[in-house]
Amino acid sequence: MRQRGGTNFTEARRIGILYRDDDELSYHRIRSFAKSLKEQYHTPTIQVLGFVDLPEKQLPGWQQRKLEYDFFTHDDLNWYMKPVKNVRSFLDQDFDLLIDLSGVDVTPLAFVLKAARAGMKVGWQASVAAPFCDLTIALKGSTAPDQFMQQLRVYLGNSQIT
Repeated sequence: MRQRGGTNFTEARRIGILYRDDDELSYHRIRSFAKSLKEQYHTPTIQVLGFVDLPEKQLPGWQQRKLEYDFFTHDDLNWYMKPVKNVRSFLDQDFDLLIDLSGVDVTPLAFVLKAARAGMKVGWQASVAAPFCDLTIALKGSTAPDQFMQQLRVYLGNSQIT
């Protein structure tokens, strides 16, 4: 059972990030975002879980499992598009804050978001996972992850748009 509670980047000790890994640019964008949160807010633990919509055998060379960065593939889904492998360690963690950076229509990550134990869940307002979030952010006319990350910094980081 999840214990709900509001938090921000300054107070969160454990942050989880979900994202759709479409290409090497998105992979590095998310790594950079996680690294900047860790450095700016001194967050001890940031776990990142990506969904790569490819069979395991077709994974690109830059996609590797690392200590705080993991992923699951199309091969890890059942026929409902629900992840059944390579997500258990992520779901077993208690996060203060869980951020869904996946965009608007990534059903496998919506399953993970719903099942995850986090005090506060944040996502895009137009997402299929929005009903499982405690805070959603609407972006007018754009689904750019960079704009969403900037808005997260405003709402959760107490910083201003420059």
